[in-house]
Amino acid sequence: MIEAKNICKSYENLQVLKNLNLYVQSGEFCIITGPSGTGKSTLLNILSALDSFDCGELYLMNIPIKNINRSKLSTLRRKHIGFIFQSYNLISSKNSIENVALPLKYNKVNYFKRKNMAISALKKMGLEDKIYNFPHQLSGGQQQRVAVARALVTKPQILFCDEPTGNLDSESAQLVIAGIMSLKNSGSAIVMITHDNSLLKYADSVYKLSDGKLEKQ
Repeated sequence: MIEAKNICKSYENLQVLKNLNLYVQSGEFCIITGPSGTGKSTLLNILSALDSFDCGELYLMNIPIKNINRSKLSTLRRKHIGFIFQSYNLISSKNSIENVALPLKYNKVNYFKRKNMAISALKKMGLEDKIYNFPHQLSGGQQQRVAVARALVTKPQILFCDEPTGNLDSESAQLVIAGIMSLKNSGSAIVMITHDNSLLKYADSVYKLSDGKLEKQ
């Protein structure tokens, strides 16, 4: 599902990733840990094809990413890839339902179906009383759960998560993990960056990013 071979990435004179390799199959939950500043977010952005890499090969669903054209990459992301951003990335002018339904709209799901799917996803995140609230009316943790609902609503075959429980209390974190595990159990590949060691028990594989390479734990 995800295959990275000898991935390298540098910023000016700083080499962040050094011939890095990773393979994540369908239904696998992979967690990547490591100290701040080691390049974990850079790696996640590369694996999800949001950022470029200097050398190596990357395959998502057996599709080579290195020279893929922008249109095909956009279609791949829209139809098959989800991303939970650490910074939420909600649209301030849209309420919770509209934010969650947005990827369904891009996938041409009809209005009533996508509205019902968005409401269902928000309920699973414990936000049934916040479905018409705008981002500025929500706490940071609530915004994060809206972002999680948006990432899960399309049931992506690959999900990338950047500290998805970082701003959540334990109860909200459990809702998020339950949603992610449901996706994993349906056969999706999950790659998560986290500093929360309590989440490691859910993972099928755990790696530590150190000196530009992944060490299996």
